[in-house]
Amino acid sequence: MGREHPLPQEARSASEFVACMRRLKEQAGLTYRQLEANAERCGDVLARSTVADALRRDSLPRAEVVAAFVRACGRGEEAATWLQARDRLAAAEPPRAADGPTPADEAPALDGTPEHSARSTAAAAPPVVSPVRNRRALAATATATLLLAAVGSWALLPGEDRDRDAAARGAGAAPRLASSSASALTTGVDGPAPGRSRIRPALAPTLCVTEGHDRKGRYRSQVAVQRPCADATPPDLSLVSVGNTGSYYIQWRHPVYGDGCLTALGSGHVVEGLLEPWPWESCSADRTSQHFFFEPVDGSDGNSYRIHVVQNGMCLGVNGVDDRSAGAEIAQQRCTGSRDQEFLVDAAG
Repeated sequence: MGREHPLPQEARSASEFVACMRRLKEQAGLTYRQLEANAERCGDVLARSTVADALRRDSLPRAEVVAAFVRACGRGEEAATWLQARDRLAAAEPPRAADGPTPADEAPALDGTPEHSARSTAAAAPPVVSPVRNRRALAATATATLLLAAVGSWALLPGEDRDRDAAARGAGAAPRLASSSASALTTGVDGPAPGRSRIRPALAPTLCVTEGHDRKGRYRSQVAVQRPCADATPPDLSLVSVGNTGSYYIQWRHPVYGDGCLTALGSGHVVEGLLEPWPWESCSADRTSQHFFFEPVDGSDGNSYRIHVVQNGMCLGVNGVDDRSAGAEIAQQRCTGSRDQEFLVDAAG
């Protein structure tokens, strides 16, 4: 399939069809907000959250979503072609839920253009977790329990409940836990205190985790990078507890883009393994790619942690071999126990 002009009729699978939709959006150069407004002018209903969910997954969106999306991109004359291609693939594949969020989390939901503004939702300050004596043993046990519970949470949450959760988030409601097993996790790990914070690579303590861009120029949206702390705001970074699971959202508050949470980008994404801020309304206790577990490093002064992505247990580190340069991306990596996967976390004034 040509990259210059997406040809949905050549798609051989649902994932290739959605890839065509992503390229159509890129060609149109429109933000999610602009797509929503264009659809309304065409007489369609196409919420930003619906488009974001449709483009981040590998299953076929509903026919009405495809038609409204194509018209909103300014290709109304091609809507019939897109629908024919979608119906052909739908007939060849088992039916799958089309609009609920999925754990794959493979596509961006926050545009890197000033027109896009996420809904601001103030997060309630959660209780501070209590310290423990044997931090290494308890951290390892809690990490394993947390990951096992995360794997099971999707089986416990029906598709209709996911849709209702998405609608509630669109109305500004705070994310909720998906299952009782997730909410019952131990909170006794000696993690950082929730609230406004700064995260610094242990090997480069004058740098802070903040927003930047992929150094290879493959992606226009913001991703997490390390930069001198004096230049690291906005956005303001805060740690927000995910219920009582012992994990956290890494929340960014930006005066232009609004509130968001860092999301680990999955396989197949053009910047796979990097972290992108998604709008707070798309942040969910069901999406473990947005949850981070802070494992204390023994022998440190009390503010050194290994940061794990709950979805896959991987560690955060600096993209590059011992890369201490400003602008280096923060990325998911296989945990090695090395110093370049340690971060200093402390409260920001």
